[in-house]
Amino acid sequence: MDLTEGVGESSSPPRSFGSFNSYDVRNDVFNRLVESGHEQAISNPDFRDFLDSHFNRLPASYGLDVNMDRVEDVLLHHKLLALAKDPERRPVYHIRFLENLCTKADAIDDKQYINSLSPQSFDDGDSEKVVPSHKRSRDHPVDFEPCFKLEDLNLDVRKNSKCEDDIHLTENFTKRQEIVHIPTHEVIFSTTDRPKLLSQLSALLSDIGLNIREAHVFSTTDGYSLSVFVVDGWPVEDTDGLNKAMEKAVARSKVNIVNVNSIYGLLIQFIASL
Repeated sequence: MDLTEGVGESSSPPRSFGSFNSYDVRNDVFNRLVESGHEQAISNPDFRDFLDSHFNRLPASYGLDVNMDRVEDVLLHHKLLALAKDPERRPVYHIRFLENLCTKADAIDDKQYINSLSPQSFDDGDSEKVVPSHKRSRDHPVDFEPCFKLEDLNLDVRKNSKCEDDIHLTENFTKRQEIVHIPTHEVIFSTTDRPKLLSQLSALLSDIGLNIREAHVFSTTDGYSLSVFVVDGWPVEDTDGLNKAMEKAVARSKVNIVNVNSIYGLLIQFIASL
C-alpha cells in the first residue's frame, strides 16, 4: 500500500468558514466541557477561541458529526491533528473499544431448518424413504400389513419418535436464539491530505483483518486529514493487541514507501543518464 504524500484531495463536503447558521455546535461543545468540569475549559480564558480555531480548520460536516455524548473527542481530534505535523509520526492513529454489538447467530439456514421438518429428512441414505401415510398409494405400496399385536409397540415407537422430534426442534430453536457479541472499535487516523487516502487507509485496516462499518473523513484547510473509522473483526475488547497489529501494518506500509521511492529514484537517474 502506498502512503506517499501528495497533493491534498478533500473527501469531505465543501468547507464553510462561517457560523453554522441557526445552530453552532461549538456552543454546545464548549458548554458541555465547562459543565463536566474540564480543567482546560474552565481555567483557560482563550479556550473558546481555541475551539473556534479547531472547527474553522474543518468542514461544517465535522461539526454535525460530533457526538455530543463524547464532546471530549473534539480535543482528541485536535491533538491528533497536531501530532500529524511531525513527518516521522505520520500517520498518527488512536484506537479504542466502542461497544459490543449483539446479533443472533445464524446457526441454521432457514431452508435447512424447514427441510429438517420434512419427511425426507429421515432418509439415512441406505434405507428406503419413509412415505407419509396420506401419500401411500399404488405408487408407494406398504411393504407389510399392519399387525394388530404390534399396536402397543407402535405406540411406544411413535412416542419416542415424537420426543426425539421435540428435542431436535428445541435444539434448533436454541441455536437460532444464541446471541453473538461482536466487539467494535474506533480507529482515528491523522496525516497529510492526499489523493486516494481513504482507499489507502481502508487497505491498511483490511491488512489487519478489520471490517469497516463506518468511515468519516475530513480535510482541514491547511492540508491535513482526520479519518474516523468504526470497525469490527478484532475478537476482543482489549486494544493492546490491536495497537501492536496496527504498528506492524504501518511499519510494513512505510517499508513499501521506501522501496517504491528507491525504485523511482533509480529510474530517474537512469533516464537522466541516457
